[in-house]
Amino acid sequence: MNTKGRNPLWRSPAWWTAAAVAARNLNGMRQVRRTLAWADQPAPAGNRRSAEPMVLHVVIPVLREQQQITAVLAWFVPLLRGFPGWTLTLVSTVREDRERRHLAARLAGATAADLTVERFPQLTGDELTALGEALSGTGEGSLTKAVAAEVLSGFPTTADVITAELAHLPEEEPVVRHVRYQGEGRKAAQVNAAVEQLATTDAGQEYIAVYDVDSRPSRELLERTAQFLARRRAQDGELPRVVQQSARFATQDAAGSWWERGLCRGAARAQTLWTLRREIPNLRRYADAARRPHTGPGLPGLAQTVGHGLLVRVDDFRKVSGLPTFTVLDDVTFGYRLTLDGIPVDSLPFTTTVPAAEYLSELLAQSERWFQSYLDYPNCAARWHAEGHGRRRDHAMALTIGAYRGMAWLLVSPATAVCLALALGPHTRLPIRAAAATALWAATVAPVRALAAAEGRPLTVRETSIRSAETLVLQCDFVIYPVEGSARRRR
Repeated sequence: MNTKGRNPLWRSPAWWTAAAVAARNLNGMRQVRRTLAWADQPAPAGNRRSAEPMVLHVVIPVLREQQQITAVLAWFVPLLRGFPGWTLTLVSTVREDRERRHLAARLAGATAADLTVERFPQLTGDELTALGEALSGTGEGSLTKAVAAEVLSGFPTTADVITAELAHLPEEEPVVRHVRYQGEGRKAAQVNAAVEQLATTDAGQEYIAVYDVDSRPSRELLERTAQFLARRRAQDGELPRVVQQSARFATQDAAGSWWERGLCRGAARAQTLWTLRREIPNLRRYADAARRPHTGPGLPGLAQTVGHGLLVRVDDFRKVSGLPTFTVLDDVTFGYRLTLDGIPVDSLPFTTTVPAAEYLSELLAQSERWFQSYLDYPNCAARWHAEGHGRRRDHAMALTIGAYRGMAWLLVSPATAVCLALALGPHTRLPIRAAAATALWAATVAPVRALAAAEGRPLTVRETSIRSAETLVLQCDFVIYPVEGSARRRR
């Protein structure tokens, strides 16, 4: 190869870009392996229930989830029978009625071809069928607002379904409540409304557990959580203040086209890898730093909590005034508030599996909200500094960390695309090509194989290629790439 006239390698921007991305991705791969070695290990022998120290108040905010209520109760009611004092609260909202009217307006002008779950993911299959039949009956080419509103009014709201289901529960069942939130707020406001009406015996020994409507925590998960809490109390002299149950994500391949199914599988896998690579290690570092005597300036880091599987001791939940309601998302910014008070957030050494988005429209909607979550940090700084929470330098440090994480997320796609172009480019110098290929391998192939091996399902070469390609596509498109603190149902 003729190297005359070429700049030295150290003066090449392409070399430094590929080397930097490779270094970051290799460190990320190291974090994935460390997390897999730490999490989801076999449970220790012995009687788990004997160590149970806590009372859990499960809170599930719901919106347009009529189809899920029966399954939620069928899962949680038998689960809570073996845990004395535990409760379940389903929180519906009058916002659903307002959104139904708005949805009727959106349906105005819709043709039969428009009535699909991809176009209107808020609607159930039965609702779409009824709308199609009503459209056929009018003889018109499109729906009117009045016809759409009439059809939708014939279906019960989530609150109606909850009320009917609870009426069928025997009195001896565990305490199940229905709170009807009357305000304008979203998920965070629903949770806060439920906690305001919650009667507790000892707020320092009881937890609020926030779950999504499609969450299905197993008895083993809850028993191991209780065991973990007991160990922490033995070490620290008190129960942990906040605990995070991190999740892995999976799809049911519900999309109709093969490319959309592959895209959603890649998104779910990328979410899982982000949890293992960033979310859990960050929480572990923050919890360790928050527990150490802190005499220097600044914060011990920045906690980023996740709304799914978030356990907060009742006294601390009330101390920080609940989940923030003035931001787009509540969970990421809730971690900001915890950081200001130096409250540790413990990551459980085991994960659970939750559903991921099944359609491209869901991924796009998620991405829009997740992107805005980083933009919420300045709002948090302004709001809580004005209220006297945290010093100016504390907010400056938190904003710096948040900005770094946000930029790191935004740069994933262009950095991956650049490395892909360098690795495939016919004129790329060999050292640069090797660095770019290493970056791509550490971001896709290696973690995909490590994840499958940890799940006890080693991959063939063909399976590795397919899964790596699905993951790579997601990393080349920041619009649907997951961000820290992700979960499927964010409102």
